[in-house]
Amino acid sequence: MREQTDLDRTRALLAEIGFEFAVPVLPELLERGVREELSQAALLDLVLTTERDAREERRVKTSLRLSGLSAAKTLDSFDFTFARGVDRRKVELLATCEFARRHENVLFLGPPGVGKTHLALALGVKAVENGFSVASMTADELLDQLRRDDAAGLRRVRRRRYSNAAVLLIDELGFQALDRRDAHLLFKVLSTRYERSSTIITSNASIRDWPRMLAGDEMLATAILDRLLHHCHVLQIDGRSFRLREIESTLRDAD
Repeated sequence: MREQTDLDRTRALLAEIGFEFAVPVLPELLERGVREELSQAALLDLVLTTERDAREERRVKTSLRLSGLSAAKTLDSFDFTFARGVDRRKVELLATCEFARRHENVLFLGPPGVGKTHLALALGVKAVENGFSVASMTADELLDQLRRDDAAGLRRVRRRRYSNAAVLLIDELGFQALDRRDAHLLFKVLSTRYERSSTIITSNASIRDWPRMLAGDEMLATAILDRLLHHCHVLQIDGRSFRLREIESTLRDAD
């Protein structure tokens, strides 16, 4: 009876100081401590570690949900043997998120279906896991938001995730040409983020095609590329589409 009273008191104290996850599993942790003959210091470490790990798991899940990222896209699930031109060591170095600490950009270039989005999203997940705020959206989604916010005024724009996220991921830039207004709005975003945060972009358009993509304005394209490429890791990916490979494999299996 006394042990139960002491346990209830300990659980109440843990809850009072803000422990959420260790409290309901405290009996199991104590049982493990007895079973493994843990010292008092080791048992305390077990309780603290349980709480910390659970809080971190919740933080990552919440941040992924708010960022628009998919946790399913990871580097472990990327097929480096199929994608040509991908320097795996360079990708793994980027996965340390040193680029985000240094406010550097990442640009993935290549035809559709070669894994640009997968790698970009995987870096976004790594950034979340390393404690960085991330905003992920397609180029169309970003431009739609920019148009609406441009009409709403500057004060609102400053609060947007695309302005203040530590890492902004813009997917599928280049599938359609931008008009002059959209190109200028994109320029404003990249200028705002220049040397103060990181931007990851995937594009099927080679750099020499960016003037055409950006309203045919070579001067504006040069200004955008100047800010984007100044501190940037550029990865060119070639090869056949992953999705076409999967379709061909399915058709062969059906024969």
